[in-house]
Amino acid sequence: MTRLLLTSLICLTALAADLYAQITPRVLPARVEDAMRISTSNPLGTARFAGTGGSMTSIGVDYTTLHTNPAGIGWNRFSSAQITPGFTTSNIDTQLRGNAGNATGGENKGAFVVPSLGIVWAGDTRSINFSTFNWGIGLTRLADFNETISFSGSSEGSVIDAIVEDLNDGVGDPFRADLVFDIPNAIQEDELGFFSDFDLETSQGGQIDRRGTVTRTGGMNEFAVGAGGNYKEKLLWGITLGIPFMNFTETKVYDEFDTRDEITFFDDAGYDETLEMDGSGVNFKLGLILRPTDNLRFSGAVHTPTFWTINETFFTTLEYNYTDNGIAQGGTGLSPLSEAVFNLRTPWKFMLGAGALIGRSGFISIDADYQNYAGNSFSTEDFATLDEFANNDVDATLGSALGVRLGGELNLKPFQLRAGVGYRQLPTIDTRYEEDTALLNYSAGAGWSAGKFFIDAAVRYQASSSYYAAYRTFAFDGNIVDTDRTQLTALLTVGVRGF
Repeated sequence: MTRLLLTSLICLTALAADLYAQITPRVLPARVEDAMRISTSNPLGTARFAGTGGSMTSIGVDYTTLHTNPAGIGWNRFSSAQITPGFTTSNIDTQLRGNAGNATGGENKGAFVVPSLGIVWAGDTRSINFSTFNWGIGLTRLADFNETISFSGSSEGSVIDAIVEDLNDGVGDPFRADLVFDIPNAIQEDELGFFSDFDLETSQGGQIDRRGTVTRTGGMNEFAVGAGGNYKEKLLWGITLGIPFMNFTETKVYDEFDTRDEITFFDDAGYDETLEMDGSGVNFKLGLILRPTDNLRFSGAVHTPTFWTINETFFTTLEYNYTDNGIAQGGTGLSPLSEAVFNLRTPWKFMLGAGALIGRSGFISIDADYQNYAGNSFSTEDFATLDEFANNDVDATLGSALGVRLGGELNLKPFQLRAGVGYRQLPTIDTRYEEDTALLNYSAGAGWSAGKFFIDAAVRYQASSSYYAAYRTFAFDGNIVDTDRTQLTALLTVGVRGF
């Protein structure tokens, strides 16, 4: 990046203000990532539910419908209890852009989880019109955040480029740009503005080695209590109170090295970030299932916004070292520790479904959900004060998304076989680097049922392509990392019914 280009960027600052708001150390604006992470749920549930691709909202009976369409528990004729342990493994292959010789890397991360734990009490009302009144209570895992991204290679540019741009655009940031002032002479300033070692004519076209690791842990679960009933064997109804809770930790370690001495003065640099979040919320779910015939089901459900309160801790570290006149110089800048509490109201969610029983031999079902992610709203002080900057980023970046699931079960008494497929659009309005715009997952499962006892097993597979950037600049994207994810989840449900 030459000085002429730097001057041009300064002149274009006013025209590019909206775009610049999208350029942060994270791939998307910080609060946009938070909105997507917290408002996206994909319940694993029981192995039976997962084995059909999560398409059972119109069929019901399974405990997991308490978290999707609570009318599903209105059909239960017997009380039941179940526990579902599981194991999730996530593999991410990466390749740094900017040099055709960069090798492909990969990381695998596994975690034991409990996707579902619940009980449904079936009540006989002895009423001709209202034949059942059932209660359910339990816990279901809505999202899994565990993954590791690791990359290495060589390319042009440095994180210091992003800092120089921040300073020349007058963007102060105590967690990135301002840290450079703790390191003597890491950047310089003249009549054209700030510049670094990477802007010198002797440094043009130079490539440096870099490596980075992003470690994410945590998940989101929901405690639910609900009720469902049956009206004249034609209309099932249900309502759920959901109390989701989440924890998330993200540690980013990014380092640069000029091992071939291609950048004048520069030796090495590093930028590390640590983010910790935990919180809880509350929501309601309402649902209906219509039975026009004994074998047909049509369903609808609505999920109210979840009102979250999130505790957040964030801090960063910047290191920059160089050699001047044979003397090693540099230092480290430490950000303040940010401890904040914010509120998030997620958007409404709407669901429709249909299912058909195939006599006593099984069923086939399909359901869909719609959510407008632009409806996420950040605030503080118990939702009293809106965060306009964060909400503007959300409105500019996110749109609506549709999810569709299709699945079925074949009953070969006492065994059952299941399969399902799921499709989900991603809510980002614009793609940037040929990343996927939707996700596909495939499920399969089997079960055994005899008397009061049942055992179910299922696996779910999902693959996607995306990207990661430790930083970005207007000048070039020298630090874009292509990521190919695969995730495999195995579940085992053990349960008892008829008590």
